[in-house]
Amino acid sequence: MTAVELGAEHAGVRAMTGEGTLADAAVGVRRRTRQWVRARMQPYAVACLTAAGAAAALTGSAGPVVWAAAGVVAIAMALELATARPATRRPGTGPVKRLGLAAGGALLAASSFAWLTPGQTRAEAVTVIAACAAFLIGARLAGASRGPRTVLVVGGRVGAAQLITQWASCRDVSVSGVCLPDHVGEAMEPILDVPVVGSLDDVGAAAARLRVDEVVVAPGPLLTAYDVRRLSWSLERESVGLSVVAEMDGIAPRRIVPQVIGHRVLMSVHPGGRSGPALGAKAVLDRVGAAVLLVLLAPVLAALAIMVRRDSPGPALFRQTRVGLDGSLFEVLKFRTMVVNAESMLPALLAVNEAAGPLFKMASDPRTTRIGRLLRSTSLDELPQLVNVVKGQMSLVGPRPSLPTEAMLYDEWIHRRLSAKPGMTGAWQVGGRSNLSWSESVRLDIDYVDNSRLRDDLWIAMRTARVVMTRDGAV
Repeated sequence: MTAVELGAEHAGVRAMTGEGTLADAAVGVRRRTRQWVRARMQPYAVACLTAAGAAAALTGSAGPVVWAAAGVVAIAMALELATARPATRRPGTGPVKRLGLAAGGALLAASSFAWLTPGQTRAEAVTVIAACAAFLIGARLAGASRGPRTVLVVGGRVGAAQLITQWASCRDVSVSGVCLPDHVGEAMEPILDVPVVGSLDDVGAAAARLRVDEVVVAPGPLLTAYDVRRLSWSLERESVGLSVVAEMDGIAPRRIVPQVIGHRVLMSVHPGGRSGPALGAKAVLDRVGAAVLLVLLAPVLAALAIMVRRDSPGPALFRQTRVGLDGSLFEVLKFRTMVVNAESMLPALLAVNEAAGPLFKMASDPRTTRIGRLLRSTSLDELPQLVNVVKGQMSLVGPRPSLPTEAMLYDEWIHRRLSAKPGMTGAWQVGGRSNLSWSESVRLDIDYVDNSRLRDDLWIAMRTARVVMTRDGAV
């Protein structure tokens, strides 16, 4: 080979190497772009634009130094977006917390060394706070507009069928296909109308072809920890998340802490329920809130009592024994919505009961009075229960109060709902009310007892107002 030929060959190799490097770089850019799009860029962009707008508006009063805060926001958002996990549907509050800590520390240091005037410190704080608020709003809107999460299930037929069945009623999850651990032929039977799209070796290609958000592994005897690790390798270059199903239903994620013991990943589950101080704070808020509402609603309560008395013979209030905290009995107060002899008429109506379990529900109950139908559809009949809350027998938010005959049928699982004070409203109220099945209402109550916090009570209280106004699930 001549020197000229050798030089030409080397040049061709260099050209091919350059082309390969450019191609690899292009693939990396496209992959990262897909990850950023899946991470929902809108919240990050909205936060930066809001910070820039606030800085522009405050420059006249605080000077150009306020743009430093906008710069901090831009850098923080860029770092958060660059490290965003693929397939993240909504970033959550993590970026806001980290931005708040960084900006707060910087402002505290600048104020301590008198680098900023009080006016400049307030302007920069306003800029950061506005950016944080814009990020949270943008994240909320981005998550709501995306639609259901599409998943590819990996696992045996039994495990895949269980997941598909559980997610059939979930509007935020859509199963696009199933990959089985063993070899798959050309004519494989679908699993509950979900197609089988390949085997374990085909997961990466199937996830890319179906454009799913997440690959979900259903553990089974045919899948090992090494299989899961190989799946993570095959999905490294795809903007697809990988998750493994854990058999821990009804446990809030904040109560689950992963840890490694002896080279094995374990999931530690923190105890459910509320701590002593949290229970004390809830009791104080319940009684104070109920007392304030009683004073504010006194004219409404008096007017409703008069309407009930005039509509049909009998007292304005209805008293009924219910089961409270740890099985204690108390008399719940409600505005009377039925005729006085309603209890004696119940046996004749049991044959047309429309509710599941030990409850009795009937959409067109003949025992209901004219004003009673209005009170029940608007939940105004439950306002006298504020007295029960002031007495400490009930809570503003809690599980549904049970009848003694109903509680006698509880097993150990359902008895868990009696570990908290019954509430005037609760997860069952905002989750569908009378539209819920017996098992669904029990599940919501037990999940509330195990996982609820003060913020959950506030969220349920706000949702209750909407449910009452729309009369959703009222009977």
